[in-house]
Amino acid sequence: MRRKVSREYLKKAELPLIVEIGEGRRKMVRDIIDNLEVSSILMLTGKTSYELAGSKIENRISDVLVKKFFVKKSGTEEVRRIEVETGYTDVDCVLGVGGGKVIDIAKVLASEINAAFISIPTVASHDGIASPVATFKENGNPISISTRPPAAVIADLLILRHSPIRLLRSGYGDLLSNVTAVKDWRLAKEKVGEDFNEVAASMALMPANLMLSTKGLDLQEVRILEMLVRGLILSGVAISLVNSSRPASGAEHKFSHALGFLGYGKGTHGENVGLGAIIMEYLHEKYYGGADWYRIKESLETIQAPTTIKEIGLTKEQCIQALQRAKKIRQKRYTILEDVKPSKDELEMVLKKTGVV
Repeated sequence: MRRKVSREYLKKAELPLIVEIGEGRRKMVRDIIDNLEVSSILMLTGKTSYELAGSKIENRISDVLVKKFFVKKSGTEEVRRIEVETGYTDVDCVLGVGGGKVIDIAKVLASEINAAFISIPTVASHDGIASPVATFKENGNPISISTRPPAAVIADLLILRHSPIRLLRSGYGDLLSNVTAVKDWRLAKEKVGEDFNEVAASMALMPANLMLSTKGLDLQEVRILEMLVRGLILSGVAISLVNSSRPASGAEHKFSHALGFLGYGKGTHGENVGLGAIIMEYLHEKYYGGADWYRIKESLETIQAPTTIKEIGLTKEQCIQALQRAKKIRQKRYTILEDVKPSKDELEMVLKKTGVV
């Protein structure tokens, strides 16, 4: 199919100006603020994150910190609350110190008040630490909001190393899911002529493949943790590069969103997409080759992440229902589910063959 390249790719991409990854990197916050030339900062954090890192960061920026807020809940209502309480205070930078909820609220707030955003994650559970997308639940349904990417990302491995191991495993599942996301993107290019960017695809895919080929993974080992964090940041940057989540979101993410819509299971986002990646990789392998679902499953087993639906509180019927519902989510996003249109019987076979059920 002859394709016409979209003018979207001729636009300038907004990317983080500064990325720091390493042990003790939070101590660089003052230098980074000076480098960005910001002078009035609003800090968002959580109670635990503040005790872990926020209080130390506050001490380093006290002369330019105008207000501090503890994020109470996720969602646009929380953004509105902080905006109202900020009032007419002049702010040129929003600094988020915390997990996904804090980072997402800070992203949206910074975009709405046209301020720079500095991301200082205290967990590495998904690629949201550097992406231009915030995910909330509104009225029980997951929604995504486009934002500006962070001006700076400070990933302190000493902090991240001590985050809950389940959340690190979740981050690993989110990174591995890039393998099937990029396959879906290539499929959309070949079948329906969708725009495809090789640089963004490589940025999302290479860190995932590197970790898949690494033996003896221990996510709390600094060297491995650095690989994980670097990969999640590159995923976020790849999304910014094409102004689309395509490099890191395919059918496996549709599956996770479907679970959210249906209210099924107890898995984290990364656990859901990790399981989804096993299923979608099987379908790619069956119909097109060049895939290896067992490699993904084995790697998730190595770090003791869920590889069966039982581990995330799903029944077989719920899983199949979610897979069928996934085809109705973001229908313009062409994936392996739209391509092969698996029946209920085939989905049951896939779950059995992969040992997911």
